[in-house]
Amino acid sequence: MPDVGSTALVSMPWNSVLRPSIQVGTLRSVAEAEGWHVDAHYAYLDFYGLAQRMLGLTQDEWADAYELVSEKLYHLAVGDWIFACRSGDSARRDAYFAELRARRVDEAAISLIDALREVADRHVQETSAALLASGPDVIGFTSMFSQNGPTLAVAERLRSGGYTGVIVLGGSNCEGPMGRALLANYPAVDAVVDGPGEDAFVALLRQVQAGEPVRSQGRLITRTAPPQGQEAGRAPEESLQVPMPNYDGFFEQLRAAGLHKLEPDITLPVEFSRGCWWGAKTHCTFCGLNGATMKYRSKHPDAVADELRYMMDRYGVLDFFAVDNILDLKYLDTALPLVEKLNTDHSLFFEVKANMEWADIRGMRRAGVRSVQPGIESLSTEGLRLLKKGATAFQNVRFLLGCAEYGVRADWNILTGYPNETPESITAQLDLVASLTHLTPPHITLIRFDRFSPYVENPESYGLALSRPLPGYQYVYAGLSPEDLWDIAYHFEGDFTDDSRNTDIRRRLAARVRLWRTHHDRASFTYRLGFDSVALHDHRPGLPPREVVLRGDDARLFRAVIGGTRHRDLQGQEWTGERWDQALTTLHNWQRNRWVYTEGTKIIALAVREKPSAYRTPPAKGTPRLARTPIPLTLTVRQ
Repeated sequence: MPDVGSTALVSMPWNSVLRPSIQVGTLRSVAEAEGWHVDAHYAYLDFYGLAQRMLGLTQDEWADAYELVSEKLYHLAVGDWIFACRSGDSARRDAYFAELRARRVDEAAISLIDALREVADRHVQETSAALLASGPDVIGFTSMFSQNGPTLAVAERLRSGGYTGVIVLGGSNCEGPMGRALLANYPAVDAVVDGPGEDAFVALLRQVQAGEPVRSQGRLITRTAPPQGQEAGRAPEESLQVPMPNYDGFFEQLRAAGLHKLEPDITLPVEFSRGCWWGAKTHCTFCGLNGATMKYRSKHPDAVADELRYMMDRYGVLDFFAVDNILDLKYLDTALPLVEKLNTDHSLFFEVKANMEWADIRGMRRAGVRSVQPGIESLSTEGLRLLKKGATAFQNVRFLLGCAEYGVRADWNILTGYPNETPESITAQLDLVASLTHLTPPHITLIRFDRFSPYVENPESYGLALSRPLPGYQYVYAGLSPEDLWDIAYHFEGDFTDDSRNTDIRRRLAARVRLWRTHHDRASFTYRLGFDSVALHDHRPGLPPREVVLRGDDARLFRAVIGGTRHRDLQGQEWTGERWDQALTTLHNWQRNRWVYTEGTKIIALAVREKPSAYRTPPAKGTPRLARTPIPLTLTVRQ
């Protein structure tokens, strides 16, 4: 054993080629801090370039094909299967393709999948050969989403090629029973990491450096038990340190793979928090994230601007993707104002909770947050209650309007098909979406039952009976027993009593959203403020086009409902007595015109400012929602 160990960190397809793997980048920083030599392999880049050449596709054609496999067909385990069934076994191939056809996958997609098997086989050979040639003491694979199939294929090829070092897997595919099932069924793998990997990887490196056989320690799980008296429990979360990821070498590998044309579109992943402060309070019924730990903890606020500044300077990239499950609300007053002071034209993406003030949205945009994924999930207050989202339809609509007002793109979903969903909750959304076609359209998503979610952990509480893992798993892991297949799966099918009326209404909702997505570019509903007037321009598909100028009391009333308010707040201003009766009649007329949205006594204008600006004064805070509950955070002390 050399004095200084060497490790290779590998990320296989189907990671996005527009981002370096943050897992590889973070563990590289961890290993180098331990004095190890690190070779980072962004192997998905090699695969991407190889496949484009072998298939003879243009850059755009292959980009669409890669997205089809990695994203659109992910639920059918296509990416895993391509690597798990690279050659031979025609019966297994035919059975899988029959399953795809039954799921309405077209022949062009099936031909692509079939052709990619040869690409996958060659990629496994080349990746294994490169790793064998460098001969690292430890090879660490990060595995999430569709990376199990590619990772196991290379691990087994390495063993057949004579590799005798340590192979360890980590990532979300290894949490809980999933990682233990991988370890039990694939002898090529020596260890898995259950949850956050920094401390476990250090423990592994130190064991190898000392010449010891690898053994379980904390989150590091092996086939060898820890010494007597040392439990293989989880490390305490307070000790978690998250170093800045090291992406050195990513751009060289990008160019070596012939992908230099992608450089302008590269987005760097960053991480400022782990866990979910909302989930720690109330776990959303469908959410399977944070299987290892829900407890929320974030970096020191100063670290956000420091890391962004460092990465912009080192890598020349201005676009960043935060992998945090949810934005730390304290950052709105601490970290993000410091980011704004960088005075750079960067962009940031965050996942956020949708019950935010417009002032918070404005603050995010001024700090460079140009896109968000809000946990909206439904435009029905009843549905949101069933999903335990802790929000209302009014708050979700208000958030979408705030994003449009200040120029933040919201990428959001409507979930449907979940237990206890009612026809009324779907119908309410069907009616509402016709009013919102000028806002960013959502995706319609049928619920899946994910490991670690309340639906899977306590299915009987929701009248749900889990039936089997999603069907793709049986084709990827053809030799596993039903018990092991259940343990290795993340997504499951389930049976529950569904109202017979729901199917038709869901179909109508999906069709309405498809129309929204199709016609969104031509939809607009804007306002312009004059001194004593408001000009409205309404050109939403399916509604009468209108060009209206409101004056006097009508103009003042419309101004008052921009950003949302309550009836009692209006009555506390100038609308009292007979004037309130007249204002209420006007509001009802506007509701019929779909100019405003109301929920109970709350009301909000649906038009957005003609030209969004992050420097516009927001409405007063605190309307119409309860005060924000203080969130206790554990901050990492900066050294």
